[in-house]
Parts: sequence; structure tokens; C-alpha cells
Amino acid sequence: MVRLLLLAITVVAIRFGLLFLSDYGVTLAVLEALTRLRRAIYHHTLRLGPLAFRTVGAAEAVSVSTRHAEVLHVGLHRWLTVSLREPVKLGLLIALTFLVSFWLAVALMLTAILVWMIGSQVAAYFRAQACAAEGESASQLVLIQESLTLMRLIKVFLMEGFNQRRVEDHLAGYSAGQLLRHRAEALARPLIFALGLLAAMILMLVAGLVIVSGHLSITNTLVLASSVIAMYWPAQAILELRRDLPGIRNSANAVFQFLDRQGGVNQEVEAEMVSALSRSLQFDKVSVRETGTGRKLLSRVSFTIKAGQRIGIVGADDMEKHALVYLLVRFLDPFEGEIKLDGKDLRWVTLDSLRVQIGIILQNSLVFNDSVVNNIGCGDPAYNQQRITEAAKIAHAHQFITKLPKGYETPIGELGHALNSGEQFRIALARAILREPAILVIEEPSSRLEDNVKHMIDDTYQRFLPERTVIFLPHRLSTIRSCDQIIILNEGKLEAAGKHHELVNSSDIYRHLQYMEFNEFSGTVGAGPDGKID
Repeated sequence: MVRLLLLAITVVAIRFGLLFLSDYGVTLAVLEALTRLRRAIYHHTLRLGPLAFRTVGAAEAVSVSTRHAEVLHVGLHRWLTVSLREPVKLGLLIALTFLVSFWLAVALMLTAILVWMIGSQVAAYFRAQACAAEGESASQLVLIQESLTLMRLIKVFLMEGFNQRRVEDHLAGYSAGQLLRHRAEALARPLIFALGLLAAMILMLVAGLVIVSGHLSITNTLVLASSVIAMYWPAQAILELRRDLPGIRNSANAVFQFLDRQGGVNQEVEAEMVSALSRSLQFDKVSVRETGTGRKLLSRVSFTIKAGQRIGIVGADDMEKHALVYLLVRFLDPFEGEIKLDGKDLRWVTLDSLRVQIGIILQNSLVFNDSVVNNIGCGDPAYNQQRITEAAKIAHAHQFITKLPKGYETPIGELGHALNSGEQFRIALARAILREPAILVIEEPSSRLEDNVKHMIDDTYQRFLPERTVIFLPHRLSTIRSCDQIIILNEGKLEAAGKHHELVNSSDIYRHLQYMEFNEFSGTVGAGPDGKID
């Protein structure tokens, strides 16, 4: 007995060690695979220019790298453990039952196959019912949401009674669908369990008859019963994996479809280095379509920016204005027309030499979750603390930075929520100032700024912008008035161009845009009797 106990302890220890080693090895392999996959997603995101252009594209990249990759993480770990280990365990247990009693094992296998065939059909039937009911409930929920958005229409046309009856019908349809779904789910599992239990009882009856007849000993019976009971866990793990495989495959398809997507911008093999802008930047009949929808954002837009000029881009559609900015740094290329820097087509210019001379400040990417010093210096060792501090002083950011808990080492936090819009904007200004770009693109905050912050920003403009080419996406009247030329985009076309005072007198669209944002012309230029723009 002592030897049997020691043998049992040895077997348990060996089993524990093998399970640990296998699980640990699988974990290492899966982590390495997922790390490489996420690295590939990151680098491919950098290559896909349009992703930076359209917000949904970036959201797709985030979803692929997090939700879908995490599903693959869990699924790959389960597949490597369950698909390799559990079938071996199940096979060994089945072999043991055949060694104990061949005919009982045959009866067991036939019964299991029969239960599986009937159970799978029953499960498929109830699953189809549940899916149909879920779809019906979802459609009724959409109709309920629609009714909630029609309140003005309902009140104006006195539809309260009619719409109340519609809502009651939708609520009844939703409840019926949910009831059918839950009933199907409640019936499926107990019914399959009842089938399995019935089969087990029949097998026990057969085993009892075999024991009474003297063809099977009590010991063999216990071994057989233990083997049959132990089959439950590997069989359950295999069935659960089969059930989850469609979702895992869907996530895998989403990841690899993303990785197979062709990039919108490539650097030509014979591309040349380009020096800082010295003469002009020319947009020649440029057209751009929105990625995914195909909507034309820019249609044959042509204008020229001379070196050292300040240009304002205004329009009702932010995507049209951003399209010009993204074309400039080649986040995407036009499907028609050319953009030339000092006469050189940007398609034949190296990306690094182009982007090193352009500083961009956009409202959707002012700061990131890291220290203030890394937000300004971007982790580049070429910029020491002294240079970062000088840039922050020019941007009037140094004073509030030094008041932060850890000064320049203070973590900003996710999306910069600890800082107000003026502080975030000044940190972004310092980042651009540090690099001393020849071309600067500045999208000003659309939120209201305090007067002292406005004065600080204006002082930064006066000190840093002279002799630089600046493209504003302005939201302040003083900035608009300081521009050498204002370009108006309307429905993808260049509607008009000129100085502020010229456009005020000549462009109805410009006056309307100014009124909508600043209420500048209320009761004056172009206003009707009610004080609004005609």
C-alpha cells in the first residue's frame, strides 16, 4: 500500500510538472506570436497613410491591435493546449475502457456517438431559433430608438396616440423575441444534459447486468466508471473550443485583412532629398477622395503659397481642410493633380527630407500620455533639457510647466485631460518650435481661450513665425486678419481667395462663415433686417 501511495504521489508530481511546463511553454510561444503580430500591426499602420486621415481608420487599427488581437491571444493559447492535449487524454481513456471490457466500450462509443448526433441537431435547431429571435429583437429596438428621435414631429402633428400604439407594438415584439431567445437557450442545455444522463443510466444498467452475470469484476467496473467520468472534462474542453472557433477565425481574418491592405503612400526608389522651402509651394489641380466612401473631398484645387507667407484655410467641412494638410506631408496622395515644393513633385521627394521641414499642430493630437519633456522633445536625444526649456519659454509654456508637481517630468496623463486646451496647445507649439521647421501648419483651438492665453499665443506668433511659411486652420479673428491670403473651400472646391477685408466685401460664403463663428457682421456688412447674414 505504501508503494502504491508513493507511486501515486510520483505520478501526481510528474503530471503537475508536465502540465506546468506545457502551459508555460505555450504561454511563451503565444506571447511571442502576439508581440510580433502587434508589432506588425503598428508598422503597417504607419505605412497606411489614409488611416491618419480618417478617424475611423485609426479606430480600426486600434480595434485590430486590441480587441481582435486579444481574441487571438486567448484562442491561440486554448488551441495549443486543448487541441493537442485533450484529444490525447480522451484517446487514452477510451483505450483504457477497451482494455477493461471491449463490448462495454463499444456500447459506450455507440451511445456517445448517438447522443452527440442527436444533441448537435437539437443544439443547432435551438441556436437557429435564438439567432432569429435576437435579430427580431434588434430590429424592434431600432424602431423604438427611431420613435424616441421623432418627438418634434410627434408633437407638431399631434401624433401622440398613434406613436404610442407603435411603441407598444415594438415593445411587445421586442419582449416576444427576447422571450423566444431565452426559452431556446433554456431548453437546449438541459435537453442535451438529459439525453446524456439517460444514456449514462442505460449504460449503468448494462454494466450492472454484466457484473451480475459474472463477466466483469468490481475492480474493473470501478476502473471503467472512473474512465467514463474522466472523459467528461476533455470532451467538454474540445466542444467548447469548437464552439469558439468561428469567433477566433473572424478575429484572425480581421487582423490579416488589415495587414494585407495596401498602403496609400510609397516612396519612389529614385526619390530625391529636398531642401527647405525657398520659393513656393504649389497645389496644381489637386483632387482627393475620402478613403472608404469614395466621396470627393477636393476637386481640382489650385493655388500657390509663396515662401514666408501666412495662409488661412477656412471652410465648413473640417475634412476638406485637413485633406490639404495631409497632402502636404504625404499622409495620402492625390488621385489627380500635383503638389510641388520649389518646383519638385512631392511624389519624387524622400519622405524624411519632406517631413523634417514641416511642423504640424492639430487639435486631435496635441499631447500624449507621457512626461512633459517627452511631449516636447518626443524622446529625441538630440534635444537636451536646455533647448526644450527655451522652446517652452517661447511658447509661454514654461511658467505653468514649472508649477506642475514634477515640472518637466510630470506625466501629462491620457489624452492630456489634466491640462486645459490652452496649455495643451502651448506644449504642441513648443514641440514645433524646438524643430525650427520651414513650414508650419497650425490648427488653432476651437474652444474659448482666456484673454491672457490669447496674448501669449499672439506673442509666440510674433516671435517665431516671421520668415516662416505658415498655414493656419484658424479659429480666432486676429489670426485671420494677420493672414496674407485666405483660401475658402466649399464642397471640395476653391471658392475664393484673398485678404480678409477683400473677402468680407466680395464673398457671401466668407461672410457667412465669419458670422457663424464670430458673429462679426451681425447688423453690419451683408446683414438682413434681423441682424443675420442674408
